[in-house]
Amino acid sequence: MVKFNDETIEKIFGAEDAENEDDQRFKEYFFFNRTYENLKSNLPIRILVGHKGIGKSAMLKRAYLENVENSDLAVWIRPNELIPHIGQVGDIDFNKQIENWKAGLLDAVARKSLELINHGGVDTESLNNTVRKGASTVFELIRNIAQGMNKAAADGVTSRIVGNFLKQDEIYIYIDDIDRGWSASPENIRNISALLNAIRDMAGDDKRFKFRIGLRTDVYFLVRTSDESTDKIERHVIWVTWSNHEILAVIAKRIETYFESDISQQQILKMNQTDITKNILSRVITPIFDGKGHWSNRPIHNVLLSLTRKRPRDLVKLLHGAARKAYANDHVLISSGDLEGTFEQYSGERLQDIVNEFKSELPNLEALVFGMRPTTMERRTSDSFLFKTDVLVKKIKNIMGQNRFLFTSKRSVNTSSLIQFLYKIDFITARKDFPGRVERKYFEQNRFLANEFVDFGFDWEVHPAYRWALQPVDVMEVMSSITPESDN
Repeated sequence: MVKFNDETIEKIFGAEDAENEDDQRFKEYFFFNRTYENLKSNLPIRILVGHKGIGKSAMLKRAYLENVENSDLAVWIRPNELIPHIGQVGDIDFNKQIENWKAGLLDAVARKSLELINHGGVDTESLNNTVRKGASTVFELIRNIAQGMNKAAADGVTSRIVGNFLKQDEIYIYIDDIDRGWSASPENIRNISALLNAIRDMAGDDKRFKFRIGLRTDVYFLVRTSDESTDKIERHVIWVTWSNHEILAVIAKRIETYFESDISQQQILKMNQTDITKNILSRVITPIFDGKGHWSNRPIHNVLLSLTRKRPRDLVKLLHGAARKAYANDHVLISSGDLEGTFEQYSGERLQDIVNEFKSELPNLEALVFGMRPTTMERRTSDSFLFKTDVLVKKIKNIMGQNRFLFTSKRSVNTSSLIQFLYKIDFITARKDFPGRVERKYFEQNRFLANEFVDFGFDWEVHPAYRWALQPVDVMEVMSSITPESDN
C-alpha cells in the first residue's frame, strides 16, 4: 500500500515530461520499443514525428544518455543556441536561409564537441572560416584537435570520449523543441523546411554526422505538404505510435521498477491486459471500476485507456490526478471514486492543451472545439458525440455560420479542411463499429481518412478525453456516451 504524496506519485508514475526527470529513475523505467530501435539505427538522419506527450523527447533523451554511457561524442543542441546564427527569416532567399541554418548548426556542433573533449576551443574568426568551408572541414577540424588531445594523454572521461571518437569517427547531434514558438505562419513553415534541407545537405556532405531530431506532427505535416523538396527526407521520418497494450506496459514497468520487482519489460509485454492489471496495476489502483452504466465492473485498464489519446503522457497525467485524489481522501489504493473525481479536470486540461498547442495554426480554435458541444436535442441520444460524415459536415457548417475561421498558413477554410484539422489534432477520431468491438483510427495511423473526395466508411467521434470539458453539467451522462476500450 502507498501513501500518495507528490514525491511518491512522481517516483511511481514518473515525471510528466522527460526533460525534468531524474536521469537514474528515467533509465530504470524507460520503455524500449521498435521506434527506439529505429531511432538508434546507424543512419545519418532520424526524425521523430508525433504529437506532444507521445514520447519524442523521452526517446531522444534516452538515446543521448546511451551515447554518454558509451563515451560517444554526442552533443545536445537547444533552439536558443541556434538563434544568433539563423538571422532574419522574412523575405530572405530560401537558399540563403538554408546556408544560415548550416552555419549555425556547424558552429554549435564544433563548439560543443570541443567542450566535450576538454579543448579550449578555437577563436571565432578561425571557426567561422572553417564553417564556411562545409561539414567535412568542420568534422576534420574536430578530429585533428581530438588527435592532439589523444597524444596529450587526457585523463578519465575525456580520454574515453576522445578514444571512442577517433575509433568510430561519428558525432551524434540531438535537436529537440526546434518548433518552440511555432506559429504555423508561412515564414515558420519555410524556416523549418530550410532547417530540414540544411540537415539533409550536411548529412549528404559527411555521413559521419548523425542527426536525431524531434518534430511535432502538425509542424511536419505543414512543412511536408507545402515544400515539394521534403519528399527527400520522408525516408528519414519515424512516426511515433503506441498501441494501447504498449501504453499499459509503459505504466506497468514504472510501477514494477518503483517496487524493485524483477519482472522484465518483455515479461510484462507477454502478459495480457487483464493479467497486467491483476498482477501489477493492482499495487496502486483498484483493478475493477465500480462506476455506473456500461462502465460498471469493467477492468480498470479499459477505463484508463479509453481516456488516453494513444499518448503515454495522458495516462501519466490521469494517474497523477487520481493519486492526488486518493491522497486527499486518505486512500492507500486509488479507488474508482478517486479516478472518477479527476475526469472533469483531466478533460478540461486536455482541451486547454490542444487550444494552446494549435491556436497558432487556427487562431479561433476555441470557438471551433466548443462549437462541437452537443445541442439540447443531441444530448437526448446516447451517441451525442458520434457523427456520420454528413452529420459532422452539417454541424461544422453551423459552427462556421456563427464564427470566422482563418488558417495562419493561408490554407483555404471549408468544412473539409476544418474536419481534417480536427482529425489531425486528435480532437476527433475515425471510428468503425464491428460486432463486439470498435475500431478507432488516429491521424498518425491513417492521415487520409478525412479526405474530402473519398469516403472510407468511417464515422467520427469526439475523443472521450474532451467530453467532460464540453458537457460538464452531467458527469454520468458523459460517461454513458463513451464506449470503453476493449483489450487488444
